[in-house]
Amino acid sequence: MKVLIIPRVENFDTAEKKFSNIEFHKSYFNNISFKFVTNEVKVRYKDIDCKDFDLVWVSSYWGTRDLAYALHLYLNKHKVKHTETEKLGSKVVDHMFFALNGIPSPNTFFINSKRISKFVEEIEDVCGYPLIIKDIRGCRGKNSFLVNNREELYQAQKDFKPGTKYMYQRCIPNDYDWGVLVSNGKVAATEKSFPQKGEFRNNACNGAKEIFVDTNECPTEIKNIAIEAAKVLGLSWSRSDIVVDKNTGKPYLLEINRYPGITKGTDEVIAVIDYVSSLIKKNNEQE
Repeated sequence: MKVLIIPRVENFDTAEKKFSNIEFHKSYFNNISFKFVTNEVKVRYKDIDCKDFDLVWVSSYWGTRDLAYALHLYLNKHKVKHTETEKLGSKVVDHMFFALNGIPSPNTFFINSKRISKFVEEIEDVCGYPLIIKDIRGCRGKNSFLVNNREELYQAQKDFKPGTKYMYQRCIPNDYDWGVLVSNGKVAATEKSFPQKGEFRNNACNGAKEIFVDTNECPTEIKNIAIEAAKVLGLSWSRSDIVVDKNTGKPYLLEINRYPGITKGTDEVIAVIDYVSSLIKKNNEQE
C-alpha cells in the first residue's frame, strides 16, 4: 500500500515503524506540482502522479489551504481515498463557527481595514487592554502583538505587514495553555504549555515549555471544548489551544491547529498510529 502524507507530520518517523507493510511518502506542498494543459490535469508529487497513491493524508495550514483543496479535487476525480479538506478560510471564519455553536472564545474584533482610528473606541470596548493583535492566517504566533494601551496599538499598526489582515482579541490572563489533541472525535493527548518568562505567546517555537499530562487529569470541560471545536469544523485530526482565565477559571478556545506535529515519547505517538490505522482500515473497507 502506498500512502502520501502531505504535508509531512513532524516526528511521524517515530510511528512509521508500526506499519511494516506500508510505503509512506512524506513531504511538503513545495514538492507538489499542478499542470493544466488543454483541460488535462496532472498533479504530481515529485515524479509520482498523485492518483497512483492508495491513500493520501492531506492536511493544511493557512498558507496552503488552497493547494490542499485543489489536491482534494484531483483525488476526488480519480477516486483516491483521502482525508477531508477545507476551502480557504481564516481565523475570522473559525471564530464565526465558534460563536454560532456556543464555543467560548475571547472577545474578538475584526475590520477589513488597517486604518483603525475610527474603530479604536470599539476595539477598546470589545477587547479592553491588554489585547492581542493576530494575523488572521498566521501560525505559531507569527505576526502577533501584545499591546497595553492606545499608543501601543497605533505603534503596532505601523509594523503591520503589507497584504496581511489582522484581528484584535482580548488578552486572557493565564499561566499556561491546554493543548488538546483530538483524533476521530476523541481526546488522544493533552499537554500544558507554559510560556517563557516575558513572552505572551504559549507556543513551543517561542520558548514555551510543554508538559504532557494524562488525559484523565485534563478537566472534562476543556476536553469537551476541543471535541466540539473539531466537530463543528469537520476535523478528524486537530489540536485545540485552550486557555483558562486565572482570575475567573473560565476556559476560552484560542484557536485550532489542523496540522499539529507530534512529540516523541508521548501519547501523541500512540494517537498518530491509531489515526493512520483508522484511515487504512476505512480505506480497506471501502474497496
